[in-house]
Amino acid sequence: MAVTEATGKLGLSRSGWAFVMLLFPGLWLIRMATAWLSGSSLFIDEAQYWDWSRHLAWGYFSKPPVLPVLIKLSAAVGGDNAMGVRWLVQALWGLIPLIVWRLGWEMQRDSGLRLSQAHATGAWAAALVSSTLVFGILGQVATTDGPLMFCWVVSIWLLWRALQQPEQWSRWVLLGLVLAVGVLSKYTMAAVLLSWAVWWMRQPRAHIFKGMVLAVLVATLCWVPHLAWNHAHGWPTLKHTAELLTGASASPAQALGTWALRALEYVAGQLLIAGPVVLVMAWRAFQESKWSHQTPEHSVNSPVVFAWHFTWPLWLVGAWQALQGNAQVNWPAPAWIGACLVLAWWLATRPLIWRWSAPAIVVISSSLLCTVIGLGGDWRVRFGLPPLAEPWALWARAQGWDESFQAIQPQMEMHPDATLVALDRTVIAHAAYAWRVKGWTLQSWQRTPHPDHHYDLTSRFSPDANNPAHAKVLLVLQGPLPEFVQQHFGQVTQLHPMRAVGKDLHVWLLEQPKP
Repeated sequence: MAVTEATGKLGLSRSGWAFVMLLFPGLWLIRMATAWLSGSSLFIDEAQYWDWSRHLAWGYFSKPPVLPVLIKLSAAVGGDNAMGVRWLVQALWGLIPLIVWRLGWEMQRDSGLRLSQAHATGAWAAALVSSTLVFGILGQVATTDGPLMFCWVVSIWLLWRALQQPEQWSRWVLLGLVLAVGVLSKYTMAAVLLSWAVWWMRQPRAHIFKGMVLAVLVATLCWVPHLAWNHAHGWPTLKHTAELLTGASASPAQALGTWALRALEYVAGQLLIAGPVVLVMAWRAFQESKWSHQTPEHSVNSPVVFAWHFTWPLWLVGAWQALQGNAQVNWPAPAWIGACLVLAWWLATRPLIWRWSAPAIVVISSSLLCTVIGLGGDWRVRFGLPPLAEPWALWARAQGWDESFQAIQPQMEMHPDATLVALDRTVIAHAAYAWRVKGWTLQSWQRTPHPDHHYDLTSRFSPDANNPAHAKVLLVLQGPLPEFVQQHFGQVTQLHPMRAVGKDLHVWLLEQPKP
């Protein structure tokens, strides 16, 4: 049953425009407000990315270079505070639903299927993508998942457009540029090529093959500086990624049980990042699709088949990684974009009167859920109630660092000629951010033969009795002093401990380096 609405230039009613404003800037502002209300500083990865942004390069130990560039631009506008570091990446998360909407609208238009409303597929897809927990939680912070997800959905949209007119080479060139930026954001983007290959095998046309080759060539040219940086530094980024993908395999005797457990953990993780709102809507879509009289044919050109091919290959790669014992729950997150498009198509084909309130309710309910998850650990304190013994606090790992480093700052100022050293990247990254005004940086003291993180690669500390700069060292650490420290220094003194604030940091004065 068709519904006629008063429309504007873009075919949207006032309710439609209200839904647009809910998606962006609405969700963007909600994410920023939630992060701000948490009262936390940066997470370890965010602090490290911010530190990298002060020294831009074509690569880093564990990540390619796009995110530090984005943080550099973000901080240039908003400042080095937590909101200033995050706002641009948060904006990318806010734009993703609008691109998904446009993609869903074009898929509905190009398929020729007449539904009750021209924006039904796109609006539902935007609502579902916005309602995933990975969007609501990771959308609050500045990590590589933001530019990855943005480039992933833009690449799907551009590929759909290129497939409609594969002889237009400019569309493939633009697709190649987006592919390049995506891989330079996070290597997971390279998995989209599996979906390209699967799609071409279902539609083996010469123009499409040539276009895909052109896009890959354009992307490869853009990757040359990053590959050159890796080559000059011993390929650290690629080695780090390979270690994450391989993990630890199980012995043959333990293989079956171990693999079954890892598979269950992987499935549970994927359901977790989807979130309860999306899972409920998926169940409804599945149930109601059985009664729909407008279910599209699943031909080669079907939008449902197209979207599905950007889901299952990445899920399979993620499952293989999980069986290796080194799965990261957010690694296959882009697969949910294709899954949400499939679910949106099912929801749009239901023989129901179209109402904008339906997807709006989905977005609002999921946003409230993510806000409660993000700030839930603070509610008892906010109402004057005693905190729980182990309170739920999503932001706990990002809280207390700035205050802790400011508390030990007087101790550092008493020894201005000392070399500053730490034993792990967490302390180094948080110290760089907390002491950004002072400009102090900590060197990385690691005893492994090969670098374990970026600071091992760029500012490695090795005690040297012949180096005058090592005559006096200030060691900042959490926890007890390791025994190997006294093997390298004759005099080890713990400076007068300050009142514990946030994190339990200790400062040791190391003198008389041993040969």
